[in-house]
Amino acid sequence: MKIGFIIITILISAAVVGSQENQTSQAQRVVLDTPEVISLKLAPVTRRVSAGVYQQLIGPFNSESKIRFSLVATNTSLLPLVVRKWDHYSQNRPRLLRDNQEVAYREGLSEILKNKEEREIEDIISISVVTLEPNNEKTLENLDLSDWYEPLRPGHYHLSTQHRFIQGGKWVDSASVTFEVKTKE
Repeated sequence: MKIGFIIITILISAAVVGSQENQTSQAQRVVLDTPEVISLKLAPVTRRVSAGVYQQLIGPFNSESKIRFSLVATNTSLLPLVVRKWDHYSQNRPRLLRDNQEVAYREGLSEILKNKEEREIEDIISISVVTLEPNNEKTLENLDLSDWYEPLRPGHYHLSTQHRFIQGGKWVDSASVTFEVKTKE
């Protein structure tokens, strides 16, 4: 009799926990579809100089420099959010201005982006998961400008991006960052 009662209690508890987990994942899907609780910014990538010492790569850059920025997210809600990264071309849309003129994407990239937008469901080759804890900053990924643009000419640049957290979800605008590209000396 006691064993039967214990088994029934365990089954009911498992059903309640499973239902709560399903509701949590559905709630997260809704939040990530229209993620007003996540703020984004672009920050200089850091490199290790020595043990425990890191340096931000803020420029000025030259046309041969590898120019990268970290996409940093802050979860402003009270609950942790699990976000996925599956394809930086599907999830990001950088916007780069040089001396207040928009810089075009590298040759052929616009067609790739258009094809990704037209597919309802795309092939996901790899996926990584990041948990955004409440009120903590976390790097989602690095944006390498050479993936998006031809080598940059000298000038004053203004970079921002849009990012989405689920396929077909709402785009979230990042705060922008400025940097300089100088002629190589």
